[in-house]
Amino acid sequence: MDRRAWITLLVVVAGTTAGRLWLASALPLVDDEAYYWAWAQRPAWGYPDHPPAVAGMIGVTTALLGDTPLGVRFGAVLLAAGTTALVFALGRMMFGASAGLVAAIGFQLIPSFTLGSLFAFPDAPFIFFWILTLWALWRARSAGRPLDWVLTGLGAGLAMLSKMTAVFLLISVAGFLLGAPSERRWFRRPEPYLAAAIALLVLLPFLSWNATHHWATFQRARAPLAWIRTDLPALSAAAFLAAQLAYYGPVTAPLLVAALAASAVPRRRDPRHLFLLWSALPLMGVTWAASFDGIPKPHWHAPGFLVALIAAGALWAEVRTRRPWRITAGAAAAVNLAAVAALAALPFRPDYAGAGQLWGWDQLAARLQPLMEATPERPGRFVMTAAYQTAGQIEYHLRRRYTVATPNEGGDAYDLWVPAQHLIDRNAVYLNDLRAPPGVPLARMFRTVERLPDIEVVLHGRVVRRFAVYRGLGFRGVPRPAAVPR
Repeated sequence: MDRRAWITLLVVVAGTTAGRLWLASALPLVDDEAYYWAWAQRPAWGYPDHPPAVAGMIGVTTALLGDTPLGVRFGAVLLAAGTTALVFALGRMMFGASAGLVAAIGFQLIPSFTLGSLFAFPDAPFIFFWILTLWALWRARSAGRPLDWVLTGLGAGLAMLSKMTAVFLLISVAGFLLGAPSERRWFRRPEPYLAAAIALLVLLPFLSWNATHHWATFQRARAPLAWIRTDLPALSAAAFLAAQLAYYGPVTAPLLVAALAASAVPRRRDPRHLFLLWSALPLMGVTWAASFDGIPKPHWHAPGFLVALIAAGALWAEVRTRRPWRITAGAAAAVNLAAVAALAALPFRPDYAGAGQLWGWDQLAARLQPLMEATPERPGRFVMTAAYQTAGQIEYHLRRRYTVATPNEGGDAYDLWVPAQHLIDRNAVYLNDLRAPPGVPLARMFRTVERLPDIEVVLHGRVVRRFAVYRGLGFRGVPRPAAVPR
C-alpha cells in the first residue's frame, strides 16, 4: 500500500504543481503580491504588516528567475508541493498511508488551498512551516530524537517569521504536551526546552527589528482592519461562516469540521486525536470568536482546516464502505473541482467584472512614465498614491524608477521607507482610483495642484478602470487633522 500511495502522491504533486506553475506565469501580479515584491527589494527583518518570510521567499526566487510573475510566485508553488508531501507524511505516520493520501489529495481539492497556493502571500510559508512543525513534533514525541526536536523549534520559529498568528502554534504544541497524559513526561526532559530556545533564537532578529521601529508589526496587529463591517456581531459572524463555505467548499467545510469534532469523541481520546484537536482548535476557536467583531479574514485559520484534512483521512477508512458517505465525499470533490476550475478561468474571461483590478497595470505604468518625465526634476520628484496596493503595482511595473510614496500616515511600509518629511518641496504626480474616495487633501499638501487627464485602462476595447491624475508642485507635508473643540 505504501508504494502505491507514494506513486499516487508523486503523480498528484507533479500534476498540480505543473498547473500552478502555468497559472503563476500566465496571471499578472495581484496588488498584495506587488506590495510584497516591493518588500523584497528592501530586505529587512520586519515590516509593519507582517514578519519577513514572504519578502525573503520572493527575494530568493526573483534572484533566480527574474522579476516576472513566475519568479515572484515560484516559492509559493514549491511550498505548496512541500505542504502536500508533509500532510501525506504526517497522516501516514499517525493513521497509515491511506489516511495520508486522502489528506494530501484533499489539499488539492479545497479552493482556498488550491488557488491560494498559487500566490506569493505570507500564507504560503506560514502553512508550510505550521505543518512542518507538527510533522517534526510527532516524530520527536514518537522517537525522541534530539534532531526532531531541533526541527520542531526551527519550524515554529519560521512559522512566526511568516505570520503573527503563528503564536497559536506555540499554544497548540504546549497544550498537547500538557493536555495528553502520555506526553507530560517531556516536561522533565530537556528536548522541548531546546526546541523553544531554537524558536526564540530564530525569532530574535524580528523582535530586534521591531524594538528599533516602535514595535511597528505588533502595533499593526493590535489594531487590525476589519474584514467586514456590519455593526451587528451576529451578522458579522454569519458572514464569516458563509465565507468558510466559499473558501473551503460548501460541502467540504462542514465535513472537515465534523471530522475534527469526531476527534473529540471520548472513545477517540488517544494521543493522535488529541494532537489533531490541539493543532487546530486554538487558532480556529479564537478566529471564530473574533468573527463577531468582523476582524478575521476567512483564510486566517487555514492551518486548522489543513489539520482537519488529516482527521478526515483517518475517518475515511471507517466510512468509505458506506454508500451515503461515498456519495457525500464525491459531491464535495465535484463541487470543489467545479469551483476551482471556474475561479481559475475567470480572470481570462473578456467580461470578467474584476478585470480592471488585475490586468492593465502595464498600461498605467506606460502612461505614467511621460507624466513623470514632464514633472520638474528639481529638487526631486515622486509618485504619490493613496493606497499601498497602487504604490506596489507602480513600483513593480516601473521597476522602482521613481520614488513612490503613500504619505497618508496609514501605517503601511511606504510610510516607513519614505517618510513624508523627506519629501518636502518635491514635486509629484498623484494617482487615485476614481472608484475609491479622494484619499488626501491635495490643495493643502502642495503649493500648486494641476488636474491632468484621467488614465484609462482598456481591455478588449472597453474601459475597465479609470484613475484621476494630478500634478502637485512643492510638497508641504501631510496636514494634521483639525483639533476638535472642547
